[in-house]
Order: sequence, then C-alpha cells, then structure tokens
Amino acid sequence: MARAALAGLLVCVLALTGCTALADLGELREDLSSAGYDANNINHNTTNGHTVLSIEVSMPDAVPTDEDAENVAEVVWTKYPSDFDQLVVAMNGAVRLDATPDDLTELFGERPEAVGDSAKKSGGGSSALTVILVLVGAAVFAGLMVLLWYRGRKPPPPVAPPMPPPGHQPGGYYQYPPPPPQG
Repeated sequence: MARAALAGLLVCVLALTGCTALADLGELREDLSSAGYDANNINHNTTNGHTVLSIEVSMPDAVPTDEDAENVAEVVWTKYPSDFDQLVVAMNGAVRLDATPDDLTELFGERPEAVGDSAKKSGGGSSALTVILVLVGAAVFAGLMVLLWYRGRKPPPPVAPPMPPPGHQPGGYYQYPPPPPQG
C-alpha cells in the first residue's frame, strides 16, 4: 500500500513539473491559431543544453511563403515565454525558417519584457526550473523507496524440515504398503 502511494506521489510530482511547459505550448498553439495558422505539432526539446522549438504548420488551402514563416516566428518571439536556442518552422512538410534568437532579434527587435526577460529575472528559464524540480523529486522518491525497502525487509521464515515420505521407518528402511495411521 505504501509503495502504491509513493508511486502515485512520484507521478503527481512529475506531472506538476511538466504542467508549466505544456501550458506554455498550449497557449502558443492558441496564439498561432488566432493568427490564422494551424499548428499540427509544436515541440520544445532540449538535448545537451541546446533547446530547439520546432513548429509544424499545416496550410492545405494555400501555398506557404517565407512571409508566412516569418509571421509564425513573430508570434513565437512575442508570445512564447520560454527561451530557446533555435526556432524551426516547417510549413506543409518543408522547413521554411530556421533561426536563432539573434536572427529573430534582427527581424523583430527585442522580445517584450513580459516574455523573454521575466524568465531571466527569475533566475533561469522554465526548462531549468523543470529540470531542478524533476531532480529533486527523483531524489526524494529514491530516498523514500530505499527507506521503505529497508524497513520492509523481514528475515526469511524458518524452513521446516522436510516430512518423511509415507512408509518411512525411523531405522531408515521403507515398509510397503505403508502402515495405517496410529491414532
């Protein structure tokens, strides 16, 4: 019972750490939709400290242009609160824009204070906070599991000597058929 509760606690901690990132991605999808773009897939992925935000937009009724890709990038640059090292915008399956924050600053100017600088003022981006929370949660979970394992250990039950087979006599010989039970 305690292990099930502990596993449930771990699931809750991991879910809470991911809620902020998922909420940000959901808001970005809504912002893109209100700008007229249908984002099929939005992925914020960090590998070896390099964060890539990739967005796939579907435009079945129109031929996407570089201006459309720049419009999507502007929505991301002005609305998405998390930091990233690279933005990749694909439209109808083809990459239309691959930009760094410096490239986006040249195109659209500095990010609004409420978007980019708020994460910097709080001591790191939401991805750094997520990593810290996950590591703390994992350490607490591991400690509790070790404690439960150690406290739950019991010495093995004593092993009873094996019962002699039917017909076995104390002298070590067998009698067939076995004698009827005395009693």
